[in-house]
Amino acid sequence: MTVLTRDLQAQLTAHADDVMLVSLTDERQYTGQQVTALVEQTKQALADQAIGAGDVVLIALANHWLYPILEQALWEIGAIAHPVAPTSGVREILDEFADYHYTAGIFAESFRPALAKQPDFLDQTFTIHEQPVYFYRYQQGESFQNGMTLSDDSLAVILNTSGSTGKPKRVGLTHAQLANSAHHIAASQRLTNQDATMVVMPMFHVNAQVIAMLSTRLSGGKLVVAEKFSASKFWEAVADHQVTWVSIVPTIVQMLQQNERARTAFARRQADVQLKYVRSASFSLPAEQLAAFQDQYGIPVIEGYGMTEAASLIALNPFDAPKPGTVGLPVATEIALLVDNQVTDEPNQTGEILLRGDHVITDYVDPKPSAFHDGWLRTGDLGRFDDDGYLKIVGRIKDIISRGGEKVAPAAIEAVLRQLDFVADVVVVGTPDALYGEAVTAVVIPTANELTEAEMTTKLLEHASTNLSQPARPTQVFFVTDYPRNPTGKVVRPQLAATIGK
Repeated sequence: MTVLTRDLQAQLTAHADDVMLVSLTDERQYTGQQVTALVEQTKQALADQAIGAGDVVLIALANHWLYPILEQALWEIGAIAHPVAPTSGVREILDEFADYHYTAGIFAESFRPALAKQPDFLDQTFTIHEQPVYFYRYQQGESFQNGMTLSDDSLAVILNTSGSTGKPKRVGLTHAQLANSAHHIAASQRLTNQDATMVVMPMFHVNAQVIAMLSTRLSGGKLVVAEKFSASKFWEAVADHQVTWVSIVPTIVQMLQQNERARTAFARRQADVQLKYVRSASFSLPAEQLAAFQDQYGIPVIEGYGMTEAASLIALNPFDAPKPGTVGLPVATEIALLVDNQVTDEPNQTGEILLRGDHVITDYVDPKPSAFHDGWLRTGDLGRFDDDGYLKIVGRIKDIISRGGEKVAPAAIEAVLRQLDFVADVVVVGTPDALYGEAVTAVVIPTANELTEAEMTTKLLEHASTNLSQPARPTQVFFVTDYPRNPTGKVVRPQLAATIGK
């Protein structure tokens, strides 16, 4: 056993008669003893398919109660899980197998017609507790680590990063790194076996993998699995299953504020809601929006910062002294800034954020030496410490816009523009400008509203003029229904800028 599998099994044993896993989709509930039995059944099914130590199994599933079962079973036999977005194109999936020769895949049913036409994929579907598992062996597959002996340093998962260009980098996280991160998260959030979380973020993403699932499981709490986030059903589920905290993103905060059915449901079930806080990451909420949510629902928003390469853990605002607009203080992570090629932790300087820790990778699956500086992981994020040591994210190095010699960070502009009611989402990119080098261009996905594009543009520019400095104010505004995205769902900014700039 490894530290990860040992601790997972210890909690299942300690809570053998307690409900540990709930599925909102079909209302299934499993005790610790039942989860253990499902893991053993899955291990046997995988062994029957000759899956063993060092084999990589790609998982392309929507959120499902099977996810934690499948992963624990894979980890216990020494195999490596590689979760990917269930919305991935078949061509993207086939390219992954062709490039990396993974051993097998577990797929959503929607992939089956396409896979049936692929002679290299052998259908070996099996069933776990009446739930079909669409398992396909790849005939050209190879073991990732031949002859490996399972240890704490063995890879447990491979996750694709959200790179802005090209093929996403593959991040390999070990059993120890996952366990360390989950335990640090549980300690920083004071999680106990009396807590319950609802998974609304996609399970192929590191946020759901570690912050929601593993930190809850390793602290003995209850895991409530939602297939996806639903604003109208959120408060009913929170109340029905005694959910005490949820990991979300600012977009979800905004949706809960704006959705009329959500507000009505909260008013109806408020006495049953036991939610102590929501944890928010991805980008900082504007201080006004954070305060508005807390006033509306009486529930604190705790902002944090993580990334795949750090098993989703870097910093978190302390419960007793949060600072809106920052991502808080380091949590079990060494954080420094790279300023003029010098490593510093001095306040009030802007530089690239560097990381070290027992949950932070020291290389990528496909080595990338340029991503490290003297043993520090280079995040690509620009940050700044204040006098109290709180970290503020300024933007991404590659995303910085040069406007007439002024350097402008899109993240800060986007945070301000998201305050507008008609802005469902916004991405700010630099587009060619003959006079100033680059124009600050806001590309907006609007909410359903009665305004014309001209009226929305006027309101946006007025809002920017009173809330942003001159160089940061958008000079162009476009409206779209979606953005170009990479296989992990993140916006491909260069492609968006190229399309808009034509």
